[in-house]
Amino acid sequence: MAASKSTNTYNRQNWEDADFPILCQTCLGDNPYIRMTKEKYGKECKICTRPFTVFRWCPGAKMRFKKCEVCQTCAKLKNVCQTCMLDLEYGLPIQVRDAALKIKDDLPKSDVNREYYLQNVDAQ
Repeated sequence: MAASKSTNTYNRQNWEDADFPILCQTCLGDNPYIRMTKEKYGKECKICTRPFTVFRWCPGAKMRFKKCEVCQTCAKLKNVCQTCMLDLEYGLPIQVRDAALKIKDDLPKSDVNREYYLQNVDAQ
């Protein structure tokens, strides 16, 4: 039997609730007037598996809709776009950038350690 939202808030205190996504210029599009929908806790992050706020928008005329795939915490840690997962500075895929700059991924693998690590990162 599931607990109600008001009684089970321990794990929800670490969930992400954002006002605007972290995006590259390509994903944002050239139209300065974008209509964006926001769904709180709409999806699970592809990296850390925590619920996060999903944004969905159409970057331009005759283009497909785009949406966020990773949470803002992971996007900030890795300096990537939340939608296309490309580096914000160089525009490269994460694995190529990490190999070129010799960056080591230090995100813990187990669930409990990952939660603890992300809580400490969010606190900073």
